[in-house]
Amino acid sequence: MERIVTGQQAKKQDRAVIAFGVSSLALMQTAAEGIAYAVKACRKSGETVTAICGTGNNGGDGVAAALLLHREGIDARIVLCGEPERCTLDTAHYMDLAGSEGVPICSAWEPLPDEILIDALFGVGLNRPIEGEKRALIERMNASGKPIVSADLPSGLHADSGVVLGAAVKATCTVTMQAKKAGMLLGKGRALCGEVTVQLLYPDESEPELFFEDERDIAALLPPRPFDSHKGKNGHALLCVGSRTYPGAALLSSRAALRGGAGLLTVCTPDPVRPFFAALPEAITVPTGTDDWCEAAAKTAKAAMIGKQAIGIGSGAGKGDILPVIEAALKTGTKLVLDADALNQMAQDRTILGLLHENVVLTPHAGEMARLLQATADDVLADPLGAVKTFPCTTLLKGATTLVHADGKTAFTTFGNPGLAKCGSGDVLTGLITALLAQGLKPFDAARAGAYLLGTSADRAMKLLGERALLASDVIDMVQ
Repeated sequence: MERIVTGQQAKKQDRAVIAFGVSSLALMQTAAEGIAYAVKACRKSGETVTAICGTGNNGGDGVAAALLLHREGIDARIVLCGEPERCTLDTAHYMDLAGSEGVPICSAWEPLPDEILIDALFGVGLNRPIEGEKRALIERMNASGKPIVSADLPSGLHADSGVVLGAAVKATCTVTMQAKKAGMLLGKGRALCGEVTVQLLYPDESEPELFFEDERDIAALLPPRPFDSHKGKNGHALLCVGSRTYPGAALLSSRAALRGGAGLLTVCTPDPVRPFFAALPEAITVPTGTDDWCEAAAKTAKAAMIGKQAIGIGSGAGKGDILPVIEAALKTGTKLVLDADALNQMAQDRTILGLLHENVVLTPHAGEMARLLQATADDVLADPLGAVKTFPCTTLLKGATTLVHADGKTAFTTFGNPGLAKCGSGDVLTGLITALLAQGLKPFDAARAGAYLLGTSADRAMKLLGERALLASDVIDMVQ
């Protein structure tokens, strides 16, 4: 796994390294070496390197990089955006060196015909919108069409959320220090950072709170089945899903649960949905005896919960009253996935949120999370790392970068593609996670593995069909 840090954690890391005996000037030098290397990799012969720098330590990284390039005989100059007396001590140190060694220093950027830019205006400490001259400068940089190498993260990008603070640099590549920042993977971060490289200053052996998933991490959660495996060993899952309006959601989640490896699958669903399951003979169907979800349907569902290793509730439930089913499932303590209409109804009757426990997985998108938090989607996107820590269970916040949080740890998952932004994708995810829970995975692990299986299956399907043609049912067929 790859460590991810917030802005505050990045500063804490720097302080720890300095306390260990490494000077802050040495840190700046090492950062500058990474930036200079990236510039040389992007630079065309004859291009001038212009480092556009602020007065903080991020600006100092840019100043030091320009100095290193100048020493190698590369035409480099510095544009200092701010009063020299406002420079931090380390930035002032490298400014003095640059001046003494003949690096041109300007107070305003006048573009040159052949030029590559270093963006070192703002670092991880930025927490307010950029306005005035600096905003205009960033907009000019973006409009110039010149290659831009950003130091640590693109200026104007919030280090934790990926929200654009007024304006943000669109980088060709970003050289980030020590570890990727959360905001580089969230919000607009992935679109603005370009190619990202990590300049590892000094290794951190502590266990990360935030981390990026790779295929090896997930493979470790999904060991091969033993040769003598049979359906009884692979878990019996229950889905309480579907309605007259959304029978397709019930079928999608059920197919996904079977494809995800559940040994047995029972589907409790309103009577009008049951005929659709002729297309899925592998599923055991239990009709509620009612036309929709209600107290009477809940009694049938509650009886069906006995002996199940995992339960999934919500896909396509519509406006029927599924709260009694949710309450009954929560009280059993069984591993449980709550999605879609289950989440929306819980947001309307908030007393049930007090029943959430460690065996539960919530799978909201930003809008559903906003309703659960009595906030707006913009509020959630402004602090996604805070949002997923709200409830005492595993929370999977769906998005272009999916977050999975439990017990103080947050996994970042970027598998998948825009083809998943269609109806039915969430139903598939619910089925996959329910199946993985039934097979014995812990909620945090099942949520991570489910997001991985959904995303990688969508990527395989996209190669055949393309993003626009991709359907949720196509993704199920690609689950491996």
